[in-house]
Amino acid sequence: MKWNWGTGIFIVIVLFIGTCIAFIIYSQHEKWNLVEADYYPKELQHEAKLNKIRNASALTSPLTVKLDKSNLVLQFPVDFHGKILTGQIDIYRPSDENLDVLLPVSVDTSLIQLVPLNKLAKGRYVVKVDWASEGKKFFLEQDIFIP
Repeated sequence: MKWNWGTGIFIVIVLFIGTCIAFIIYSQHEKWNLVEADYYPKELQHEAKLNKIRNASALTSPLTVKLDKSNLVLQFPVDFHGKILTGQIDIYRPSDENLDVLLPVSVDTSLIQLVPLNKLAKGRYVVKVDWASEGKKFFLEQDIFIP
């Protein structure tokens, strides 16, 4: 085989095409997770979410999210004492959507909701609480780290 410019160019083109094909095959086997599957419809409701956040910040005391030894503790404000609360708690894991936990708001008489830590893997979570009482809606989002 005679080596000349044509042979060199042919080898470079074959290597380039082979690299492109290898990259395409590799990229088809990768998992591509979106932050949220339905992010566009949720973004259209952004103004309503801002109103919920304003409502939550206008309360006499904020909703607190903290960790104790075996539970994630959500303490709702005393403003809701004797009132019915509805809504949901989304414990969102940014790195793996399979570890997300979605729970209904279900408080006891002292306005506390406990989430056992054995439901959650170690790592960073974003707790999103979307609740309503007497027709008024509220929202809180807070980062936590499960050690």
